[in-house]
Amino acid sequence: MNIEKIHKQILTSKSLLFATVFVFIAVRLYTTGNPLDNPSLWASLLIQIGIAFFLLRLNHIFNIIQGRTFLPTIFYLLLTGSNPVFYYDLKGSIAALCFVLCYYFLFCSYQKPKSQINALNISLLLTLGSLLWTPALLLFPVIWLGFYRFQCLNARVFFASLTGFAVVYLFIFTWSVFQGDRDVFLSLLPRFDRLFVIHKLDLTVLEWSTCGFLIAIGCFVAIYLFLFDISERVWTISALNYFFFSTLMIFIFLFLQSKYKSSWGLIISIPIAFLVGHFFTRANKRSIRLLLFLFFLFFIGIGISTNL
Repeated sequence: MNIEKIHKQILTSKSLLFATVFVFIAVRLYTTGNPLDNPSLWASLLIQIGIAFFLLRLNHIFNIIQGRTFLPTIFYLLLTGSNPVFYYDLKGSIAALCFVLCYYFLFCSYQKPKSQINALNISLLLTLGSLLWTPALLLFPVIWLGFYRFQCLNARVFFASLTGFAVVYLFIFTWSVFQGDRDVFLSLLPRFDRLFVIHKLDLTVLEWSTCGFLIAIGCFVAIYLFLFDISERVWTISALNYFFFSTLMIFIFLFLQSKYKSSWGLIISIPIAFLVGHFFTRANKRSIRLLLFLFFLFFIGIGISTNL
């Protein structure tokens, strides 16, 4: 069996990419009973597919993974398609969309100290996302970490990242005054009991297995990349470093707020898809290429188990 040839086909095959999308849609419709009149299901499905293809676009624009590869897109579809808890989570899907759009402005800020406009755009996206799902505000520290790792965090960028929050709520306050109903403003203010609440850890055996597997492979990828694969460009190393530490931060949020495990799962799958996608794209050892097949088999098995 020619492992190298199969590996190359997995990376660059458009047929595999569109087959993955087809299976992603077919499995979701089959397991949910094909509810054509359920807008939440369809909206979540389309947003998650959009996120997956936006990862491909981000990689094309910023060249995070050198060489042609569809793996980040395939991995995101695999991660989100293997767990039914993601199927109807429209709020989490929108929050994940806002977060992945923030990546564009964050990457544009690389080594640019005067990135106030990018910080403002990120702040607007996260604040708008928080109107539907309040814990999206906890992603601000994840973004600040990115500004720090990309050497562009300073006082102006920091305060610009808060300005978007003020602008959105100033607009809502003005609208509530115009309507003569201050309850509109008060009802949309972030509630402490939704933002900083800590839930009792509530994960199923399969979810524990998935989280443990992702943490293990994330640590393995980080160790391998940062200790044995030091030939990458400074930009790529900075991006991968950020993906790794942001993944750890989001895992902490997931464990502290397991009530929102679906939404946090959709968000955490974004940096994981990039990390694992880079690792398996750049791998040139037979053993690691075999590990790619095991990765696919694991999540196919998880998908079958959760949908039975």
